[in-house]
Amino acid sequence: MKVDSKARYQFRRMLEDLASKRGRGTELISVYITPDFALSKVTQQLRDEQGTASNIKSKTTRKNVLGALERVIQFLRTYTAKHKTPPKNGMAIFCGNVAGRADFSNIRLYWVEPPEPITVRMYRCDQEFVLDPLWGMLQVKETIGFITLDRREATLATLRGKRIEIARRLTSGVPGKHGKGGQSARRFERLIEIAAHEYMKRIAGAANEIFSQIPDLRTIIIGGPGPTKEEFVKSDLLYERVRKKIAAVIDTGYTDEYGIKELVNKSGEVLADLDITKEKALMQRFMTELVAGKGLVAYGERDVRRALELGAAELLLVSEGLRQNRVVVRCQACAHELRETVDDVERYKKNLSGRACPKCGEPKLTFLESKDVAQGIVELADRSGARVEFISTETEEGKQLLIAFKGLGALLRFRPAA
Repeated sequence: MKVDSKARYQFRRMLEDLASKRGRGTELISVYITPDFALSKVTQQLRDEQGTASNIKSKTTRKNVLGALERVIQFLRTYTAKHKTPPKNGMAIFCGNVAGRADFSNIRLYWVEPPEPITVRMYRCDQEFVLDPLWGMLQVKETIGFITLDRREATLATLRGKRIEIARRLTSGVPGKHGKGGQSARRFERLIEIAAHEYMKRIAGAANEIFSQIPDLRTIIIGGPGPTKEEFVKSDLLYERVRKKIAAVIDTGYTDEYGIKELVNKSGEVLADLDITKEKALMQRFMTELVAGKGLVAYGERDVRRALELGAAELLLVSEGLRQNRVVVRCQACAHELRETVDDVERYKKNLSGRACPKCGEPKLTFLESKDVAQGIVELADRSGARVEFISTETEEGKQLLIAFKGLGALLRFRPAA
């Protein structure tokens, strides 16, 4: 199942939130239900687990586990009354005391229908929620192979999702030009050709070794300056199953790591449906409009928020690395509300004590709420009709969005009035 960038981001943030929860003992419950399994059977199994949990020695842990089990059972009863069967992809339920304190119990329940079908049935009681089956759904399921080469050197790399990894670097040792004549010239040429053939064999050997071991290899793209790459493709040195994966041969100016990046950038048509290609195209469009200086871009939270509120934004770009919160505090003396963007909500709360209200000067500010900046901005985009794309931090363009533009950018329909 193909998951759009917004849904993938929300799913990842949910998993990050669940991963941050900790129990004082083995009191956090994880339940995985496959699409074809009867909910009534799950409920009965959890009833049986209540009997087992009654024997837990620690009074506090026993109380929390029994409370969490009852909460899950009640949830399943309510869900079954409405839906009868699990969602089409199954469901995962997480429940337990997330307070992290012995003197206080805060039993919370979370449930999710994942983007892919759940294939394992599971009940687990641990100090943390079991999330590995869900994290696995965020992993890209296919790999692209790249080779850049000329007579001097070769680089082999893989692209999985948005991450490029250099798998092997090779140098040729093939002699360059010479000034010998006669028989010496012919003998020297033969030596060059022998060295070149051995070099090609080493490249092919590395490619056969690396790419034949990747079960989800989708395609291979080859690049480099000059005719060496074409000669390599025409040779019979590659395994047939590897050679069949070659989709394109493209001219590049380099053969090192920069050559691999150049090859990825020039493979747009071949890899048009890959996330990394789409991201690069979006960021290139953003940078082009920015350089044009016509005022049809916005970046940073304040300007992007304003563009969305005015309905001027056509496309919102959000960095997947954006981790800030919008907090709201109120003065108990004058009822003035203050909204600020912070990195650490808990630290902000601690520093709030004794801070003066900017309106009346009284040190009576009270924390009201916090909200993920990305979530709030996306909700604004939805209301204004702007399209939303999340940009990873695994490409140079993605890192630039996060660092140089504070994680937010927008392409505009019109230039907002000053």
